Amino acid sequence: MTLSAEPACAPDPATAPGRICGEPIPSFMPDGRLADLAAPRAGMIDFTDVAARLARIARFTGAGQGSGRGLPISVAQHSVMGAQALLTEGETALTAGLFLLHDAHEYAIGDIATPVTNLIVATMREGGDTGDAFLDAIALIKSAWDDAIYAAANLPPPWAWNRRTAAVIKRMDARMMAAEAEALFGPAARKALPMSRYPAPSVRAVIEPWGTMKAESEFLVQLRRFVWPHGSAQS
Repeated sequence: MTLSAEPACAPDPATAPGRICGEPIPSFMPDGRLADLAAPRAGMIDFTDVAARLARIARFTGAGQGSGRGLPISVAQHSVMGAQALLTEGETALTAGLFLLHDAHEYAIGDIATPVTNLIVATMREGGDTGDAFLDAIALIKSAWDDAIYAAANLPPPWAWNRRTAAVIKRMDARMMAAEAEALFGPAARKALPMSRYPAPSVRAVIEPWGTMKAESEFLVQLRRFVWPHGSAQS
């Protein structure tokens, strides 16, 4: 069966500006319509769908707490706890809002874990390919979806952030990753991710994996707190 996106979701590749690639890439929306993943636009972003999907996407390739058999940490939980930590550490609500959405593109394209990316690139290099084209394609896709998502939130996209803001968000992302690894895999994880390089973020509670419903709900709560005061709330 061949899937084709509806015209309203997929402008003509020959005339549409800002496309990722010329070929339409159909993907299902919650109501069953097909959207074109190659043509992200602010008007197609539904933040209730963003929250729902991010709450169901697990970090660390789905590893759960307690020998990997417990609940995983979702992208939504990661985003919420990192945003709250930034505010606790004295950053602005705007910076917290930017962090909250920094992985939101994953609601559309999924989470390609860093070790998986590294494996693909290493395999390509052993085959004589630098892997640069693969990395460039991933970066382009993420950037295009970031542009649409931040525009929908009336916030500046990552390429428009100043150096300090970009560094603060990147640093919190790494610190949360290290703290989450310790929560999932135990103290031994800190040997690979030492506190000296990855200081513990000022989270408001011990990091314990949330269920899907809590992760989705908290993400929406923080959208109203950090994001929509700077833009327009969706009805």
